[in-house]
Amino acid sequence: MRAVLLTLAVLFLAAGCGEAETEPGGAMTGAVEQEPTGSLPQDGAEPRKPPALELVSDAGRQRAAQGSYCVTDPDVGVGQCVDYAAPVGPEQVSVVRPGEVVTIVFAGADAVGGTASVRRLGCDEELVSIPLEPETRWEVELAPGAYEVAALAVTFEAGRASGDTSGSLGVVVDAAAPLEVRPAGPSATCQTG
Repeated sequence: MRAVLLTLAVLFLAAGCGEAETEPGGAMTGAVEQEPTGSLPQDGAEPRKPPALELVSDAGRQRAAQGSYCVTDPDVGVGQCVDYAAPVGPEQVSVVRPGEVVTIVFAGADAVGGTASVRRLGCDEELVSIPLEPETRWEVELAPGAYEVAALAVTFEAGRASGDTSGSLGVVVDAAAPLEVRPAGPSATCQTG
């Protein structure tokens, strides 16, 4: 009898799990998206996405590559979590000048708690840690080169929606290159110095 009850419990729990599928646009990381958690409302409304993460510089506005997130929205009556199998790398880079002040923005967020980790593109070593707010000004005091800004908002509030989110921005520090936001290109290997 115990074996039958245990089997039924396992089947019941497994029935509630979503199917995984490959996330479009996650070609660099082999991203995997989970089906929405919770139940969809009767009217078929879609759950909200997290606030868009952007880098605003003299080169323009860069939209981050979206990382894993969870959003709960009581107005829609649904929550959704998306987890990626590997960290997401930047899809774009912004060319900035040494010492330029840029702004990291969570568009539409009322409150954000978290940090951004700055490291050379393709490297693991953190060079700078930036506490995050809905709009965070950051003076780019880095040596010339390519960098990733990996942002993790462990909490955010946007209206009545809340949750956590992550994303990746790219920065190229160069005193002479044209100011532009351009594609990041293929995944980089760590090059120091």
